[in-house]
Amino acid sequence: MPLTSFFISSPDTHSERRLDADLTVAALKDKLVPITGIAQQWQALSLHASDDGPVLAALVDDGATLASYGLREFYVVKVANTDPNARPGEYTDTTGVDKFELTPAEYEARNDTVLSHLKAHKLGRFADVPEPLAHAPPAAVPANLVPGARVEIAPEGGLAKRGTVRFVGSADIGKGGVWVGVELDEPTGKGDGAVTVGDFPEEDLLASDDEI
Repeated sequence: MPLTSFFISSPDTHSERRLDADLTVAALKDKLVPITGIAQQWQALSLHASDDGPVLAALVDDGATLASYGLREFYVVKVANTDPNARPGEYTDTTGVDKFELTPAEYEARNDTVLSHLKAHKLGRFADVPEPLAHAPPAAVPANLVPGARVEIAPEGGLAKRGTVRFVGSADIGKGGVWVGVELDEPTGKGDGAVTVGDFPEEDLLASDDEI
């Protein structure tokens, strides 16, 4: 028979289990001892459709199977402890347990902690911070390369284009250095070639080969 998933709930535990529904109540009690810490003779089992649902059946016949009691997927089997000497919460109450505590200074002095591991391997907030990339120093700019000057740009592997300088100065982009902004006579290209200053007349854009 397929395994059935259901919940086991006791005064100190709550967990999901997947068992054969043909398991007898006695066999289930045996499996519940290490789960709940309650001996078989002190276990009182009841079946519920949910954690806060009413009792559907009291599992009192040790020889009967869970299926005969109507166990279904995700039902809850509650385990009450009838031991008169039982102390509720004895497995979960930690108020009387001595705790191991360290001051921040003591923790930092230890060499077997996560903190010491991070420090030793330079991880997290102890990782080396890379130095910011330094820009190349600005190149020398010809005295006549100023806004308004006429220039000719010779892109590598392309045709020369003419235009007017609109900006000359340092820019914190790319590799830094001095940048020259050129407004081309013909509104094409990126103008990323060599710039030559000269007395370049504006190109006659109307006199193209296609119109001749």
